[in-house]
Amino acid sequence: MNQFKIRQLTSSQDQWFEEFWQIYAENFPLYERRDYKQQVAILSKPGYELDICILENALSGFISYWKSDEFIFIEHLAIAPDFRTKGFGSALLKPFCESQTVPVILEIEPPLDQITIRRLRFYESLGFVTNSHIHFQPPFHVGDDSLSLNILSYPDSINSDFYNRFLQFQKICMSLL
Repeated sequence: MNQFKIRQLTSSQDQWFEEFWQIYAENFPLYERRDYKQQVAILSKPGYELDICILENALSGFISYWKSDEFIFIEHLAIAPDFRTKGFGSALLKPFCESQTVPVILEIEPPLDQITIRRLRFYESLGFVTNSHIHFQPPFHVGDDSLSLNILSYPDSINSDFYNRFLQFQKICMSLL
């Protein structure tokens, strides 16, 4: 695999923002993501970071996350269609997780079909573990319902107290929309 570059996207004025937005909007239904105006606004919020992956002058994927003193919460991860099934997801996520000094947390849909089962296996292959906490993601938009999702963590499972601190952090992040 050719070497790609990872850089932080910090503004909607960045040359890569529109390409990021296209991948983001195509990969996540509106109830699982921000609208355009919200995404532009969230880029300037403390603790939110958006890393994009550039290969051969094309945006191949991204990872968006929130940082706290206790953990990293990966909110979105997506690979552009032309780069899928070529190892880019692993090449982006594995070094990201290994470089963290705190646990990494993310949410996925319950594994109920081939796609969601494959997604779970992908994260497990990178060292994530499924936690047993009953979790509902706060909605991205007023009027939407919370989503029932599974919590995965790297490198180890998280206990109930830690999960509750994560949940409070997540609610604060979602209130910034």
